Amino acid sequence: MKIIELIDELEKIVEKSPRIPFTERILVEGSLLLDYLDRLRTLLPDELRQAQWIQQERERLLAEAQQQAKELLAEAEQKAQSLVQETELVKQARVEAGEITSRARRLAAEIKTRAVAYADEVLRELENYLSEILSNIKQGRQELEAYRPSSSPSASPDDQGPDPKA
Repeated sequence: MKIIELIDELEKIVEKSPRIPFTERILVEGSLLLDYLDRLRTLLPDELRQAQWIQQERERLLAEAQQQAKELLAEAEQKAQSLVQETELVKQARVEAGEITSRARRLAAEIKTRAVAYADEVLRELENYLSEILSNIKQGRQELEAYRPSSSPSASPDDQGPDPKA
């Protein structure tokens, strides 16, 4: 940085210059001072352009970093929202699965109860039907007894009980 070096040299000249007694003034050769000022002017534009470029580059990098930070934050928020939604979906699915399981158990119990009642009804009807048939058989046998000769009670094989060979 040549400007800083020139300013340092100019400062040394001011420090070494003779002072006017009882004042803050100093004596400096005008041509020397003007020479330093001209040299500063020639160097200043390059240094200023560099400083401006550095400042612009700094601002560009800062804006770029802020944009990246915003994008990362938006992405993180979106992922968090997605996870929250997935978590809510999982919770909802579990609740629905529990409800479905409960309904299925109630329905299975109801079907079992109805099946038992239906089977009991069918068996009751069958029992009544068989009782009626048995009653008809007994009545038929009683009617047949009237046609049997009364002199030989051992003539009927049915009266002796079941055949042990059968």
